[in-house]
Amino acid sequence: MFKFWRFTPVALVLALAVGSFAISYAQESRQKAFKVQLPADTQALIHLNFRAMIDSPLAKKMGIEKKSEIIKALDFDVEILAEMGFDPLKDIDSITIAAPGGGDMEKCLIILAGKFKADKLVAKANADAKNNEDNVKIHKAGDKTIFELKCFFPDQQVPMFMMIASNSTILASTQKEYLEKAFANSGSKLANKDFSALVEKLDPDLAISMVAVSSAFPSKAIPEPYKVIIEGIDSIIGIGGIGIDEDVTLKINVFTKDEDSSKKLKETMDQGMAQALGFLGLMAAQEKELTPVLEFVKSMKTSSKEKMMSLEGKLPGKMIEDAILGSK
Repeated sequence: MFKFWRFTPVALVLALAVGSFAISYAQESRQKAFKVQLPADTQALIHLNFRAMIDSPLAKKMGIEKKSEIIKALDFDVEILAEMGFDPLKDIDSITIAAPGGGDMEKCLIILAGKFKADKLVAKANADAKNNEDNVKIHKAGDKTIFELKCFFPDQQVPMFMMIASNSTILASTQKEYLEKAFANSGSKLANKDFSALVEKLDPDLAISMVAVSSAFPSKAIPEPYKVIIEGIDSIIGIGGIGIDEDVTLKINVFTKDEDSSKKLKETMDQGMAQALGFLGLMAAQEKELTPVLEFVKSMKTSSKEKMMSLEGKLPGKMIEDAILGSK
């Protein structure tokens, strides 16, 4: 099940490093970047600019435009994709994960935005439900159909509920009721004004965008040593993208309730990075593909100023090319 909130310092650093290594490159307007309708109770989100990643010059330089190789690597059935009229690398524009947090930590909504042939997708899902009742079930929500999928992910432990809402939107959640509620209330304004203001401030030229307010983190789920740190956080803005020189860069600003909380958070992040470097050093010695991640974590620097803690890192695009294509 998706766990938006559970982390330790080393896990947080590793997640940022791996995410920034894998997700970069974005050029789109703010209106396009956040055209997806978030549930009204959203207090945290991660937005992936998938279209800009695939279309970026660096991605093409690394051969990512060779879609047949990627589809094969992702273990997609080419014939089924053709039957549905679905090309993942052309049709998906963005992927957004939105969560309410707080006492509803198990809830989240996954929003796929792009260009879809809804009729074909629904027809294929209906056929699968008829021929494979153990793994696919059908539920009705007004004039829409919700598909309950039991084998959507490897080692999936709970069902995934999916709705093909339109030719431009596909919704998914691990909770059927939350999916229905989010769709029924689409168009509603965000309830948390602080979160809404932060979303508006996000830089549109991002590969990965993340923002959360402190109320998104449930205190009961946070390990005791880190509870006081999380309680001192007001909000988080994360920025990861590609520079003019095609380097991968990451910047995260965490706004705290007071200066002391900012200093404590910096100390925790420094400890986490030290642990991550030790772990990644051992892993990279055996798996050379992890070298860029190791170097990226090495580049990360933290700073604390008044009520803000910042984390910045940079990875040369050439290192990514060498890791994927091999040094020439």
